[in-house]
Amino acid sequence: MKKYRIRILQGFFLTAGVLGIAYYGLQGLLVSLLLYVLLEIFVGNATLHRYYGHRSFEMASWKERILRWLAHHIGVGSVLGWTGHHRWHHKYSDTEHDLHSPTKQGIMHILFGIWDANIPRNMVKDLLVDKNIIWWHKNYFRYHVTVIVVLAVISPWALVFVYALPNLFCLLSGYAIAILPHRSGEVKNDILTEILTFGEGAHEYHHDNPKEYKFSKYDITAFAINKFLKT
Repeated sequence: MKKYRIRILQGFFLTAGVLGIAYYGLQGLLVSLLLYVLLEIFVGNATLHRYYGHRSFEMASWKERILRWLAHHIGVGSVLGWTGHHRWHHKYSDTEHDLHSPTKQGIMHILFGIWDANIPRNMVKDLLVDKNIIWWHKNYFRYHVTVIVVLAVISPWALVFVYALPNLFCLLSGYAIAILPHRSGEVKNDILTEILTFGEGAHEYHHDNPKEYKFSKYDITAFAINKFLKT
């Protein structure tokens, strides 16, 4: 049952988002989209992917504390779990061992399947020595259940437009990254991914240079890293 919890949580994002829009209308959608832009650039791309996933830059400890929390808030799995899966993906990209290849495992598996692999400890050894990362990994679902219950009581509107929909959009952007640049069976740069995710489209360059935090000349996320995060 444990391996299905992340899909149940992500299913909640979709269900709450659809029902919330049906009940409240579209007035709050702009708030959700603005939050998505900020979360995608600073949290999904900069922190989860480029900082934890590839250790491609350094940031001040106080910034890391805030972004570590938000990286666990966006609903794509714990930093430890997501990073293990992502590093595995880079090692086995577009092969039968890839966890989310659109040509090997299929798009339906990416959208609804369980990304399961026996990740070697040495693949995430830098994270295993971080007690804060371990705490979040152990308490990841408790955190989300707490947020859902609290917001459901104090502000169902915020549950929909501040929590569920921005997290759903971040999840969908992750699907775009997993599918579009890899849809030919080998990694390629993709302009639609670049637009939708604010900088993740130069995917071939990224796979060739995973330690570089700047993927392209017009990489919005790299601009944010350079101006606001990087020490």
